[in-house]
Order: sequence, then structure tokens, then C-alpha cells
Amino acid sequence: MGTLRVALVFPYFRTRSVTEMLFPPLGIAALAGQLRALGVEARIFDGTFSTPERVNEALASYRPDVAGIYSMISLSRNAFRIADSLRARLPRCLIVAGGPMPTLYPARYLPRFDAVFRGEADLSFPRFCRDLDRLRIGCDRLDALPLASYEGLFIDLPGLGVDNPPVHYHEQQIASFCLPDRGGFDHAAYQEAWLGKDGSRTTSLMTTLGCPFGCDFCSKPIFGSVFRRRSLDAVFEEIDGLLALGYDRLWIADDNLTLSRPHLEGFCRRAGGLGIAWSCLSRADGVDRATALLMKEAGCRKVYLGLESGSGETLGLMNKRFDVEESAHAVHRYHEAGIEVAAFFMVGYPGESLASIEETFRFALSLPLNEISFNVPFPLPGSRLFDRVSGVDETLDWNEENEITFVYDSGFDQRWLRRRIAETLDTFARRAGGKVPAI
Repeated sequence: MGTLRVALVFPYFRTRSVTEMLFPPLGIAALAGQLRALGVEARIFDGTFSTPERVNEALASYRPDVAGIYSMISLSRNAFRIADSLRARLPRCLIVAGGPMPTLYPARYLPRFDAVFRGEADLSFPRFCRDLDRLRIGCDRLDALPLASYEGLFIDLPGLGVDNPPVHYHEQQIASFCLPDRGGFDHAAYQEAWLGKDGSRTTSLMTTLGCPFGCDFCSKPIFGSVFRRRSLDAVFEEIDGLLALGYDRLWIADDNLTLSRPHLEGFCRRAGGLGIAWSCLSRADGVDRATALLMKEAGCRKVYLGLESGSGETLGLMNKRFDVEESAHAVHRYHEAGIEVAAFFMVGYPGESLASIEETFRFALSLPLNEISFNVPFPLPGSRLFDRVSGVDETLDWNEENEITFVYDSGFDQRWLRRRIAETLDTFARRAGGKVPAI
């Protein structure tokens, strides 16, 4: 192990929202694994069950040479505050940002950060740290590194500018990755949170990366539009490790677990022999009876469907590439197979009508769903929706969870929407087993 110390910081602090889904952050775990495989000392600082003050004190005590801080739109304020604390206490520490927001807007993270790694940095950031360690270079001598070789690196310092495009690793590269290193997380606390929530010990993993679809409201700055599958050997080696840590249920965090039938079938064949329950996201199209039964027999207990609307016209506005009939078909196929179904809907979309919103409420109540939620459009930076709406404050730290609040100029009456959503949820909740989804 070299002398360089790397801190990997996840600046989320538990809110205890009723919809919280707490998992050790996979991106941080993946970087920890790659760094340690290269002989670089790395320590995880996960704020989930801590406080900003305790994280700042722990970082100051560790005295890292490099601090990599994850940032997404709901964590940007926390990320900046931790960076400021590090700068004040450890002025020689190299502070690096990564995650969705730095990928989209790297210049906004400078000069409070020294560098940004955009997109998938599983290989480039660990190599960067390894080279710093080997060459014994401080943050004032970055020009001595082969800076053009680090994919996704962005630096804008006096006399030093680097703007390397991000990459999406191909399946052969992904197959060579070491497993995420989850050794730095408080697994007892994560499991206790889940035991209190639903009696399980649930954790997450991913079996595929990327999404080839182009929904109007979606932003995917990290994994992008290139769909890639992980090796199932690696996936099940990772699952074995999760079981050894005491977890007993899996949240498959893929955008598209059901997209590749051969991958899904291979996963289900192997998962069925473990006797472990799992849940996942699924698209509404391409779901037939055989698929649903295959997933049920392999331990799938619940699927989450982004149905979004009961209006075909509104689905067109969203650029959803399925129709209302396919949505209903998917719900019924999963329900008939004995798999619970949760569905997400969006109302108040730019260009839709009050009639189409009511159509969505009626459609949602007509389906055999176990869980249900409604929200208003959230214009994520990087999405086409973000580019189309007006009045968005791009500096906002949007950290409210499940708020029926527009963060842009909308012609819809929020009070009316809140009332109609509440009335629809109340009607749904009066059914046996009806509840608001947990994710």
C-alpha cells in the first residue's frame, strides 16, 4: 500500500423521509475497490448515519491527500460545504468532484474543487490517484502527470486546462472490474433501517448499465445511452458477498433489468437457486406471461413501473416508447404471476390538459396495483425537459423529497394538483393493501 491517502465522501445525511431507501452508495464502493486493487489507500466517509460536523471532523483527522466527493442535484449544497471545510482545514488536500452534477456542469465546481471527473470514472480516477502516489506529486504539480490519459478529467487552473471527454466503458472492460468494496460502510445501521421499514435486510446492486431510451424528462449523465451487461459470474460473486454481510433481499438498481431477455433469463436461473427475494424496475413494454412467471420463480417479489400517464397523448409528450395498453398489460401480467406491482405517475406535464390528468387518475385506480405515487415533472439538468421549460433556478439544491411543487414556471395550479392527488391516493388507500410506494 502506498503513502497516498484517498477519502471517498458520500455527502448524504439521513432525512427519515417516509419514502427513504437507504443503500450503501455503489459508486463510492466501486471506486474503493478499484483504488485498493491498485495499492492505493482509500477510506469511505458515508454521511448517511452521521452529521456534517462529524464527517468534517473525521476527514480532518484522516488528513487525506485526495478527497473525492460525490455530487448530484439534491446533494450539491452538502458537497460544496464539505469541500469548503476541507479547503479551510487541509489546504494541501486535492479536492475532486464526481457524479451527475459535476459531469453536467464541471466549471461550476471550480475553484472550490481542484478537479472534476465526469461520467464513468471507475478506471480513470483510480489511475490518477495511483500515479500521484507513484510520482509523489502534490496538488501543485499536477502538470507532471499524463493528464490527457485520464478519461473525463476536467481542470481549469491558472496555466493548466484539461477537458478530457467522458467515456462509457464497454462490456469487456466492465468484466475486468474488481467487485465493489463495501468494507467501509455501517452495514448494521443500513440493515437496522430496513428492518424497521419492512422487516427485511435489503441492499442494492446493479447488473446492467445505461439506458437506450430517450424519455423527455430523464437525465443520464453518468451511464448514458449505451446499454451494457455485467458478467453474471461477477454479479453472483457480489451477491455471495452481500449474503455474507447479512443482507437477505436485493434491490436490483438497473434501469433496464428486463431489457435483454438472455441476460434476464441467465440472472433468473441463477437467482432461483439462492432463495433470495428481490425487486427491480421494469419497462412496461415487452412483458409477457412467461417473463413474469420466470421472474416470480426466481424470487422477484415486486416490480416498479414508470407508467407516468394514462393518456396516450401525454406519453407522446414525454417521448415514452410504449402506450397505455402496454402499461395495463404489464401490470396485469405481473399481478397474475403473483408479483407485487408499484407504479409511478407524473401529472402536470408541459403541454398536457386537465382532462389528460384526470385520465391518468382514472387509469391508475383501474389497475391491480399494490403501491402508487404521483408527482409533478422534475426538470433534471441534462434532460430535454430542462431545456424546454422556463424559470428554472439552476443554482437550486432540490433536496425536497416527494414534494408536489414545481421548480419552474408552470401553468398548472399546484393547490388543485395537490388536492386531486390526495383524493386519488385516499381512494387507492381505502382498498385492501393500497399504499404509497417506498421508492
